[in-house]
Amino acid sequence: MAVATAIEFDLTAGHDGTHDRRCLSQWLPKGVHVKVVTKVLPGFPGQALNMEIHDDSPHMNQYGARKHVDDVVFRFDTQAHANVIVCFQNVLDAGQAPDGRALTVQFKMQSGADAEDFGKLQSEQKLKPMEIELRRLAMHLEDVQDELQYLKQRESSFRDSNEHMNARVKNFGLFSIAVLIGVAVYQVLSLRRFFHQKKLI
Repeated sequence: MAVATAIEFDLTAGHDGTHDRRCLSQWLPKGVHVKVVTKVLPGFPGQALNMEIHDDSPHMNQYGARKHVDDVVFRFDTQAHANVIVCFQNVLDAGQAPDGRALTVQFKMQSGADAEDFGKLQSEQKLKPMEIELRRLAMHLEDVQDELQYLKQRESSFRDSNEHMNARVKNFGLFSIAVLIGVAVYQVLSLRRFFHQKKLI
């Protein structure tokens, strides 16, 4: 699965723990290579950008964290089918008062074949441009195949869940019918006994 997300935003500074973080997320399947690039443009002194990367799976996998970010690149492989969340916080230095100062953050997240460093691969293996392009296409094809396989697994899981739910609904329906029949029979017998006691029949 190849995904590229690029964004630029301003983040107002505040004291650590006293203001909200800004978080960006992208859902990615398990086993995907991810590249996160963050660059902070020069700004007013007395502030620093902190960032961390994790996912929202039950294990809360941590992929990286850095304080006083200037220009940083994270590379990692996802450990679960989950949202990969990148959070930023602009923190004022001790003794600085909040005055609206902010930092401009450039953020880019790439995954799958788009996250690979083909220039490095070309230099290390001395590949020709055509060979690099074929390698890139092959990796994109693998990403598509992995995504289709994951979708197939999810479809199978949903189908099993639906079949299980349908079976429960069917059993509940049969149980309800049996209860209604039982109540009806009990009422008929009770009425017959009552009428016999009153000698009405």
